[in-house]
Amino acid sequence: MLSLVFLACPPLHSLFAMNDDSINSLFYQAHAPINLDVIDDLTACDRDPVNFCGAIMPQGALLVLDHQLLIILGASANTATFLGVDVEQLLGKSLGYLFATNSQQKIETSLADLPVDAVPSLLGCFTTLHSSANYSLLAHRSGDVFLLEFEVIAADITATSMIEHSARVNSCLKKLQSAGNWQMAMQVAVNELKNLTGFDAVIGVRFFDDGSFRAVAEAREDSVPAYLDKYFPRSDIPEPARQQMLRMRQQYLSDILYEPVPIVMAITQNSLAIDLAMATLRSVSPFCRRFYQNMGVRSRLLLTLVDNGKLWGFINCRSDQPRTVAYSDRQAYQSFTDMATLLLVEKEKAEQQQHELQSKQRIWAIATELSAAKDFKAALFDLPARMMDILDAAGVALVMDGRIISIGRVPEQSFILSLIPWLKQQPDCFTTDCLPSLFPLATDFCQTVCGLLVVPLSKSEDYLLAFRPEWVREVNWAGNPQKSVEIDALNGELRMTPRGSFETWKQVVAGRARPWASYEKEAAMNLRKALIDVQQLETNRILKDRVEQSNQELESFAYSVAHDLQEPLRGIRNFAELLNQQDRDHLLAEDRAWLQVIMALSMRMYDKINVLLDYSRANKQVLELCTNDLNHLLQTVQQNLSLLILETHVQIKIPRLLPSLFCDAVRMQAIFENLITNAIKYNDKADKHIEIGYLEETPFIFYVRDNGIGIKEEHQQAIFTLFRRLHGRDDYGGGTGAGLAIAHKHIDRQGGRIWLESVPGQGTTFYFTIAPERELKKAALKQADFEVKNG
Repeated sequence: MLSLVFLACPPLHSLFAMNDDSINSLFYQAHAPINLDVIDDLTACDRDPVNFCGAIMPQGALLVLDHQLLIILGASANTATFLGVDVEQLLGKSLGYLFATNSQQKIETSLADLPVDAVPSLLGCFTTLHSSANYSLLAHRSGDVFLLEFEVIAADITATSMIEHSARVNSCLKKLQSAGNWQMAMQVAVNELKNLTGFDAVIGVRFFDDGSFRAVAEAREDSVPAYLDKYFPRSDIPEPARQQMLRMRQQYLSDILYEPVPIVMAITQNSLAIDLAMATLRSVSPFCRRFYQNMGVRSRLLLTLVDNGKLWGFINCRSDQPRTVAYSDRQAYQSFTDMATLLLVEKEKAEQQQHELQSKQRIWAIATELSAAKDFKAALFDLPARMMDILDAAGVALVMDGRIISIGRVPEQSFILSLIPWLKQQPDCFTTDCLPSLFPLATDFCQTVCGLLVVPLSKSEDYLLAFRPEWVREVNWAGNPQKSVEIDALNGELRMTPRGSFETWKQVVAGRARPWASYEKEAAMNLRKALIDVQQLETNRILKDRVEQSNQELESFAYSVAHDLQEPLRGIRNFAELLNQQDRDHLLAEDRAWLQVIMALSMRMYDKINVLLDYSRANKQVLELCTNDLNHLLQTVQQNLSLLILETHVQIKIPRLLPSLFCDAVRMQAIFENLITNAIKYNDKADKHIEIGYLEETPFIFYVRDNGIGIKEEHQQAIFTLFRRLHGRDDYGGGTGAGLAIAHKHIDRQGGRIWLESVPGQGTTFYFTIAPERELKKAALKQADFEVKNG
C-alpha cells in the first residue's frame, strides 16, 4: 500500500535487499550518489535530489522552452515516437516547427500567463505538424524555463464519453453526501473510485497528528493483499514525498516497469539542472519503483486529501497490471476527490464539534451549579464524579487544601501528593498518555496512571487530576517498520534497497494510555476557565457580603452611638441654658460668652447626630414597598417645603404628570425633598426655576433641574459624601452637608443610581433611577434576612 504514495525514497530503516537488475543504470547515474558514511542517518532520503532526475516516464513526451525566447532547449528522447520528430531536430527550434500558426499563437499566449512554480495547466488539445495524433498539452513554468508535457488522447475518448464520465462522478458525489460520518464517507469514496477507475484496489488513508497513518477504507479484488486497518510509521513517507503530495495532489504511473526516458538538452544545458518537481511525467525514484514492485504494484494513481494546506489523508488506486488512464478521466477523479475532501473534513469536524459542544454544555452545567451553590468548597467535592463522564477517565481526584477527594481507579494518595511539586513546573491543562516516561515514579502505577490530564485550580497546589491506565494493544503494521537497513550490490555498486515484505507484522504496544482526544483537552481548558470564573465570583460574593455586613454593623453601631449621645448632649445644652438664665447677673461677660459657645456647639452637634441617625435609618429600615402615585407624593413634598418655596419665590415646573412607581414612598419623598431643598438653597438668581420630570427609559430616569450656581466637575462626586460642604459653614443658609448623601443612600437602598450634569453659573440637573419591582422585592427579602440574623 505504501508504494502508492512513495514519491521520493523509503526511509533507510525500512530498506530490504534488491535483486532485480531491470532498473536502468543510466537513471541511477542521474541521481546524486548515496553517501555510505551517513548510512545510519534515517533522514538521508530527505536529501535525495529526486526532483532533478533528468528523465521522465515514457507515457508522454516533454519539451523544455526558454521562458523569454520560447526556443526549445531540450526534449525527452522519445519525441520521435510521440511527436514524429527526432529530438535532435527540435533543439533550438521555435514552437512553429511543431505547430500550425494559430496553435502556436494560442500556446504562446497561454504560456505568458503562467505563474512560476504552479501546477501544470491544461492549454488545450492540439495536433502537431508531424503527427496525426491528438494531444493533451500541459504546461508550467519551472525557474527560467517552461515545461510542456504531451499525452496522447485515445481515439475512443470523445466529448460525449467525457460528459458521461463526469455525470458518473457527480452521481458518486451524491452518494458521498449521504454518508453518516467521515469513516463511512471514506468507504463510499473508495468504493465509487474503484467502480469509476477500474483499478484492482482503492485504499483510503488518514494521517495522524504525529505524521503516521492508517488505512481506514478499502475496496479491492480478492487477488490484492488487504491493508485495511494497518498502521504505517511517519518515516514511511519522507518529507520530500510529503511536500510533493501537497504540491501535486494527483500523481499517476501507468507501468512501474518502464524504462526512464532521459531529457536531451542542448550542448550548453544540463538536464539535471531542470527542476521536475511539478511535472506530471517526472520519473519516479528507483528506490520507490523497487518499493512498488515489492508490493506487486504495476500501476497506480495517487489522489491527495488536503485540509487548509495540511495533509489530511490520501486515496491510492493500484493495479497489478499496466493501466492507462486518460488525462480527462484523471481530472474528473481529481474533482471528485477535491469534493470528497471537503465532505470528509466537514463530517469529521462536525463529529468533533458535537463532542466539544456536549462537553461544553456539561462544563457549563457544572459551572452554573457551582456558582449557585451556597457552599462553594462543599460543591467542589462532587466535581470528580461529574468529570468521570465528561473525560471518560478511569479515575478522577481533586486535590484541594491538602485533601484528596477521588472516585474510580486512582493511585495511592502518597503518589498523588508526590506529583504536586512536579506539576507546578508543567504548563496549564497538562496532558500525557505516557506519564512514566516523564515522571519515573509513575512506572509502578501503570495500571492506574499511565495517562494523566491536569486541570489547575486557582491555588498553586490545588488540582483536578484525571487518570487513565496503561492501554496494552496489538497494532497491525504493513511489514516491520523497524527492519534494519540492508545493503545490496548491483552493477558493482553498493546501494540501499527498499523493504521487500509487507506481510502483517503485529506489535504489542505497551507503556501508554489511550490518548486524550482534542475535545477532552478542550473540556479541561474550559473547565479551568469556568472554575476560575466561578471562584472569582465566589470570592467577590464573599467580599461583597462581608463589606455589606461590615457596613450594616457600622451603621447599626453609628445609629446606636448617635441615639445614646442624644440624651447627654441634650443635658449639656439644657444645663448651659439654665446656668445662663439663673446666674446671668453673677456671671462675667466672658463667662456668658463661653456659655453661648457651649450652647451653639451642642446645638450643632445635636443637629449632626440627628443627621447621622437619619442617614443610618436610610439603610437600616426595612423597605416598605408598594405602587405609589408620584404626583400625589410630589404634592406632599411641596406642602412640606411650602414656607421655603414662598420665602425664596422659586418657580417649580412639572411639564407632565409623573408615572406611578413601585417604591418606598417615605424614601422617595425624602429624595425629592432633599433634591428640591438643595436646588433652592444653592441658587443666587433673582428668578429661581426648578423643573421636575422624567425620561421614558427602562427603568424611568427622573430628574430635578435648577438654574442655580452649578457644580464644578472636580466636585461632582464629593457632594454625595456625608457632612461634605463645598462652601463656608454659613454660606447659602448653612446646613450639615448631608442632604445629598441621604438622598444617595435612599436611591442606592432601592437599587437605583444618581448622577448629575452641571454647568457652573448656569445650573445643575440631578438624575436618578429606581430598580424594577422584581429587584426591589429581592433586595427587601435580603434586608429582612439580615435583620433576622442580626436581631
